[in-house]
Amino acid sequence: MAVSRRLPKASDLVVSAVSQRILTERLPVGHRLPSETELMEEYGLGRVTVREALRLLERDGLIEIKRGPGGGIYVRHPDITQVSEAISLLFSVQQVTLREFLAFRQMVEPGAAALAAVHATDEQREAILQAAEADQPEFGPVVDLHVLIGESTGNGVLRLVLQALHSPMAAHFRSDKIHEHHRTETMKAHRKIAEVIASRDAAGAERAMKRHLDAYARYLEEVGLIDEPIVPQPRWQMVR
Repeated sequence: MAVSRRLPKASDLVVSAVSQRILTERLPVGHRLPSETELMEEYGLGRVTVREALRLLERDGLIEIKRGPGGGIYVRHPDITQVSEAISLLFSVQQVTLREFLAFRQMVEPGAAALAAVHATDEQREAILQAAEADQPEFGPVVDLHVLIGESTGNGVLRLVLQALHSPMAAHFRSDKIHEHHRTETMKAHRKIAEVIASRDAAGAERAMKRHLDAYARYLEEVGLIDEPIVPQPRWQMVR
């Protein structure tokens, strides 16, 4: 069977060319790009086409368009928050379950904790310890700790993946099913994880994270959430 392939529009070609320029030349945030008129001349295209391309580049977080005196087109770098919110929305639409989310975390996060114990800087170790000591009514510090561990692995993929999961991690808590003893056990587990990472004990960090996630699996089973969606359908707009 023949596969239908859409021919690229002229605006797509401008998007590709400008993106490649930003990436291959490693243009920094704030670098001024050619104006709309200059892009029209460079690519031999009309204003409507170039404006469509600029809209797409701005949507993707690669450029910022400033209006008025001193305005222009400037390089931006994509914001991981946008990616995180998009993932939350996809999880909600596809009704991905907490069981699936947990299985992924059990495969990835113990290894991330081990790498953090080896590669974290002194400043990162201190930040992890401080996040583990935070005792607030909301679960923001819980998410922050897991993201900090990802940032401390020395692995760019793990860092970005755990940052991108910030929004679904924050959205998946069911406050009405979290009791004080759950909170206490979570904080104890986080302090243990932070301590072994700070002490540069990779094997201990991996074990501590595995125990923590295994305990979390038991909690989800206990309260009947294990097969519920990560982001409940009525709440998906709240993560934006």
